[in-house]
Amino acid sequence: MIDILAVVAPVFGLIAVGYICARLGLVPPAAERWIARAVFGVAIPTLLFRTMVNVTPPEASPWGLWGAYFGGVALSWVVTFTLARWVIAKSYPEAVMAALGSGYSNTVLIGIPLIFSFFGETESAVPLFIILSVNLPVMMVLGTVSVEWNLGGGKVSAATLVWQTASKIALSPVIIGLASGLAWRQTGLGIAAPVQWAIDWIAWIAAPAALFTMGVSLNRFGAGGQAQICAIILPVKLVLHPLAVAGLALWVFDLPAVWAGVAVLFAAAPTGINVFLLASRYEVAVPAVSTAITIGTAVSVVTITLISWSLGFQGG
Repeated sequence: MIDILAVVAPVFGLIAVGYICARLGLVPPAAERWIARAVFGVAIPTLLFRTMVNVTPPEASPWGLWGAYFGGVALSWVVTFTLARWVIAKSYPEAVMAALGSGYSNTVLIGIPLIFSFFGETESAVPLFIILSVNLPVMMVLGTVSVEWNLGGGKVSAATLVWQTASKIALSPVIIGLASGLAWRQTGLGIAAPVQWAIDWIAWIAAPAALFTMGVSLNRFGAGGQAQICAIILPVKLVLHPLAVAGLALWVFDLPAVWAGVAVLFAAAPTGINVFLLASRYEVAVPAVSTAITIGTAVSVVTITLISWSLGFQGG
């Protein structure tokens, strides 16, 4: 437990530092926007590029990893949607947004730094890529198409919606970083030493900068409103989702230890900011998603620690 806390505490400590700096006005809103752009647009893609250039061949089929992770996502989605739509009688778009909030993790700002802290960049690179490369397109397309189809009364075809959303996702810095790293690796050209130094310097700041940015972002998320929806999202996202992924990864698909650990930690991360952006775009369940992100990030310190300890993850 102490070893695990030694890994988890610095991760969430940096988030706390970012939040405190924002609360004290040391990082004004205008600066927050530019910091976030630098982290999302430069630092994280550079880290992913370096990781993919140095990636080792997979030790297992990706289908088992996808089955474990997205099996947990599917269960979380169904449970949350059912409870929101038919138990507390929320609208279809609200139920979709709640389901997305319970299945879409903060993989970039929290998941990547957390996983690298536990398993190291080299060991976790392949399973991280396998999940990241599919998670963003699948979840955002699913959420967008579900809401658009309902709000538009079926006037726009699902194929059109998928194409429009997928086109935007293809230009995501995360996808570009992953794809360009793999593409460069395939050339076999290597990277000149001065360029490698520059890449390393930027990549080294990516994880701490992402965590700091997450803390700064939390300052603008409220923690109140639509308590019923939030009360469904939080336990499903922080408990059911990672435990379902753990069960599938360890006892159904029998994944290697690191692969299972990557999947579980990704699932254990709190609701991702992209869900808030989507909720804001459609003005659906914004208070609930905002609250789930704020409270979920704080509570996940405990849930991630307990889940990691119960599954025997080794910190440090």
